[in-house]
Amino acid sequence: MRTLRDDTRLLAFALCLAGVLAAAGAPPALAQAPLALHADARERGWIGATLSAAPGTVVTVAEDGAPLATVTAATTVTRLPRVARWRCDRRARELVATAADGAAAAAAVRTPSCRDRFAIDGPRRARPGRRVALRVRDRWRLGDLRASVCVLPPGGPPRCRERAPGTVRPRLGRPGEWRLRVRTPWQRATRSVRVARPGGRQRLLVTGDSMIQPLDDYLATALRDDGVRVTSDPRISTGISKPSLLDWAAHARRQAARARPDVTVVFLGANDGFPFGAGAPCCGAPWVAEYARRAAAMMRTYARGGRGRVLWLALPAPRGSFFRQTFPAVNAALRRAAADEPAAARLVRLDRYFTPGGRYRDAMTIGGRSVQVRQRDGVHLSSAGAAAAARIVVRTLRRERIVR
Repeated sequence: MRTLRDDTRLLAFALCLAGVLAAAGAPPALAQAPLALHADARERGWIGATLSAAPGTVVTVAEDGAPLATVTAATTVTRLPRVARWRCDRRARELVATAADGAAAAAAVRTPSCRDRFAIDGPRRARPGRRVALRVRDRWRLGDLRASVCVLPPGGPPRCRERAPGTVRPRLGRPGEWRLRVRTPWQRATRSVRVARPGGRQRLLVTGDSMIQPLDDYLATALRDDGVRVTSDPRISTGISKPSLLDWAAHARRQAARARPDVTVVFLGANDGFPFGAGAPCCGAPWVAEYARRAAAMMRTYARGGRGRVLWLALPAPRGSFFRQTFPAVNAALRRAAADEPAAARLVRLDRYFTPGGRYRDAMTIGGRSVQVRQRDGVHLSSAGAAAAARIVVRTLRRERIVR
């Protein structure tokens, strides 16, 4: 016969068993998913993160203490596809996830370098005087980085400005190799466009006084295989300071209109030294300034608004007489003129090559042997000297990307 005491014991056992069974069916707090974070750079331009946390957990993802995102986990795994941008100044990145209860997890990732971030798209060939579309493209597709974008005409100087990725449309005025250069602290990219007429021929005008002969013939021979048509127009005994014999400013305008040169090579000044009025005798500062002004105007004329380029040759030092005063003054004026017109002209320093330090010499070593480079008058170049000068001019044309 069961007693009251037995019933009480049976009830206590049943309640205890029910509690054990209930506990076994519920997930204990210790069994919940721990906080974890993984970072990746799978999407171009972006760092993504995968967060593991118990549903309902509030988590903040930060970098260097700066919050990037705060989320409430809906499931045990939460994807944050664009939690941070790639950066050029830092490739090694570390993200930290912190829960409301203070639990934390970290993840490291390394992003690509910026050395190939920008690309340049556009044509490889164009006609002179045309505008072309050259597109600076951000491969990361972020658009948050500006770059120095330069248009480099053949011969220069570059035209640069800071800008975001996009399209530039420069007018490619004269034949030769034009370049678009993009520069950042991490990258330098260049796109070349060859500008040429149908058939690829260029027009070269060679002009000046008697100093240009026979250099003009050597240039015609040296550039024949490059498709350059050379027109020679020497004007013996003339000078910028003696317009009574030939007004060079007016003559330059006629030459430019008639020959339409892509390049003009000028060797002029051996016959100068005449005064520019009563207030500017040779060879003081007023004379140099006036000569520079007139030479610069001629440079602009030959340059034809960006459609041409001028190579003006400096005078090698003479042996003696009045030329020892006039040649340095002419060269000083030409240096000033070329510096004032960098887009139009370059001064080719034949004086440094033939007479370094202003010291005259009849002969010099070329190709391992002594060569007579001046004529008996101590002013003009000999045939060998003119050939050497022509090689310098051709090298300059190639260095300036005017001819290949």
